[in-house]
Amino acid sequence: MRSTSERPTEHHPTTDARASRPAERPEHWRPDIEGLRAVAVGVVIAAHIGFPFTAGGYVGVDVFFVISGFLITALLLREIDRTGRVSITKFYARRAVRLLPAAATVLLATLVAAWLWLPRTRLGDIAADTAAAALNVVNFRLASEGTDYLNADTEPSPLQHFWSLAVEEQFYLAWPLLLLAVALLTARWTRRRRMAVVTVLLTAAAAGSFYLSATGTAADPVWSYFGIHTRAWELASGALVAVAAARLRRLPGPVAAAASWAGLAMIAAAVLALDDDTVFPGYAAALPVAGAALVVAAGCAPHRGGAETLLAIAPAQYVGKISYGLYLWHWPVVMIAPAALGAEPRLRFLIPMMGLAFALSVLMFHFIEHPIRSRKPLIKVPSRALAMGGALMTCALAASFVAVTQPAQQEDGATAEEVTGNDATVWQLLEDSSEVEAVPANLRPSLDDAREDKPQSYDNGCLVKQKETDLGEDCWFGDPEGGRTAVLFGDSHAAQWFPPLNQLAQASGYELLVLTKAGCSVPVVDELNSKLEREYTECTEWREKALAEIEDLEPELVVASTSDNKDVLGDDPDWAWVDGWAETAERLTGAAGGVYVLADTAWGVGNVPDCLSEHPDEATECVNDLDDAIVHPERREAAMEAVAETEATVIDPIPWTCDVDEGKCPVVVGNLLVYRDDNHLSSSFAAELAPQLAAAMPIEGDPEDPARFEVQ
Repeated sequence: MRSTSERPTEHHPTTDARASRPAERPEHWRPDIEGLRAVAVGVVIAAHIGFPFTAGGYVGVDVFFVISGFLITALLLREIDRTGRVSITKFYARRAVRLLPAAATVLLATLVAAWLWLPRTRLGDIAADTAAAALNVVNFRLASEGTDYLNADTEPSPLQHFWSLAVEEQFYLAWPLLLLAVALLTARWTRRRRMAVVTVLLTAAAAGSFYLSATGTAADPVWSYFGIHTRAWELASGALVAVAAARLRRLPGPVAAAASWAGLAMIAAAVLALDDDTVFPGYAAALPVAGAALVVAAGCAPHRGGAETLLAIAPAQYVGKISYGLYLWHWPVVMIAPAALGAEPRLRFLIPMMGLAFALSVLMFHFIEHPIRSRKPLIKVPSRALAMGGALMTCALAASFVAVTQPAQQEDGATAEEVTGNDATVWQLLEDSSEVEAVPANLRPSLDDAREDKPQSYDNGCLVKQKETDLGEDCWFGDPEGGRTAVLFGDSHAAQWFPPLNQLAQASGYELLVLTKAGCSVPVVDELNSKLEREYTECTEWREKALAEIEDLEPELVVASTSDNKDVLGDDPDWAWVDGWAETAERLTGAAGGVYVLADTAWGVGNVPDCLSEHPDEATECVNDLDDAIVHPERREAAMEAVAETEATVIDPIPWTCDVDEGKCPVVVGNLLVYRDDNHLSSSFAAELAPQLAAAMPIEGDPEDPARFEVQ
């Protein structure tokens, strides 16, 4: 997935290289591949810690896929040549012995570290990631979470690097079975004819997967990044090299040497040329995949003066030997060490932290990985290896279940005055709220439940997803017997006003139609969607349908709002935003009896529930300054001035959520949690703003009557 802030580009190095002592090396051991592992894990780490000129280091993923495809396929083909078939039990037993002890160790250690040092509000998600990683489906979970607009602002998981291990295991669910079928069906054939069948299968799989990657990545970058369907061709490329190994041995030495250096240069070029803005994998992945395949293919032929001269040096060999553990450890250290030590995750801090990851990798290799993989009872009896692997993953699953049951909020805080809309109101308590120190024991919603404290309209599917362009169905609320119609129009920052607006609609006899779409601006602009990593064409199409619906409906009332944090496309994005707002306001006022535009709300200082979980007795650490809480303040002001020049009425909600005199935006008011993440009001808090909204929109009745606004 790509996360909000950085590309999730980890991949684990395959671990088919055996122990490093020459006497223990298998006949087919390849020092060039061992060194290539070191290069691959090195560039991945460099990219993750922000080392200069290595933004494309995520291509280490692709290098590892090629290596794994080659080694595993070569192993399986040798078994077919030797026995005429593939032992599926032995294959998975070998995988279990080599991969699972280290994986289980890192999963459990990361879960414990997250419990100790990360916000307790994140523990549930990390526990779910642990379970998904143990079951080798974490890539699906990350893809699903990454495409969920509501999770756009969450921090990357310290376990997200397990996605590549999941992709490999999914590939190897099918590939050994296919090879077994080929072996059985071609038992009387010559090896040459059998290899022709294998080549056809691999070529077809690689071509189909590459086509999906090349044509689908731009439209669906997250699923393409994490999906087996767009990554299988990389593993298949390595497998094709294994199939061709016998012929590759006949390459002239000078040609092989040149090819190995060319392949290494292609990998280096990818690291230097690609970055987070590259559409990836797509066509761009062909460069590192081809480079890795060239290095591996060249190594099949005896030669001198090739890239092995560099790859076979002792430091590269040792790093390659422990690269699996180094890959597994480095990402949790990157994600957790800054929180544990109270440091900024900057390069000067992360470089020594990679020393810690290296030390952990060395210890794990010598005390866990190597001793277990060399135990003869596990090697000779596959059922024991599989039982061990199952037991380890069961432990990880059990630990994730225990972790997910841990409460996020500390319950020893004082009980705060309840905000009820009658005895105490948000307005009365707001002025002193920025000085609140302790998280109330009766906080509503609790920190555990904050993320799910969303408007009812979400449950009805009325916040249309990013890739959808049709208007939501079953999105009528308010008073079903009302003789008048109101429309709530905008993105999730409009949807956050549903609780008080729905109360107002019910009290005033309005049917309320909700027209909201994730991340879609109200002003008529072209915008970039950071999740889709392209122009948000779905927003343009949906917005036009929504405006047309409003024009056909001719409602008595329209309430519009949108987030100001949008990447507008155009020569002058700020003025495009202002002009787009004016155009939308003109269309709305031409269609509706009354139009109210709610300016954007203040933003929190990071994820507020997470911050409060970390500072339960220092809530002021989570309070944002008003100057920092407003996104694009000049553009916001100019846009609202343009809207005010139409017949629409502009409402600024900042005084309802921030102490404008002190310049602070509190996060706890009475017993209410103001934000459910870093930028959306909690529904519990928003519902209590009904009196303020009614006073600003005096459409009917007495706005001072509190009985009109009981929370729905």
